Amino acid sequence: GKITGARVHDARIAAICLQHRVKCLWTADRDFSRFPALKCRNPLAGEE
Repeated sequence: GKITGARVHDARIAAICLQHRVKCLWTADRDFSRFPALKCRNPLAGEE
């Protein structure tokens, strides 16, 4: 689908992370789960 609105910014952040080989993005924003190539961790969830 077409990416619009705030999703444009999420897509840009995800693309930059992937381009710079970021292995894990620490964020409380669940929207990044749309990008399966980018592993995300929620720092507020107490994950190990």
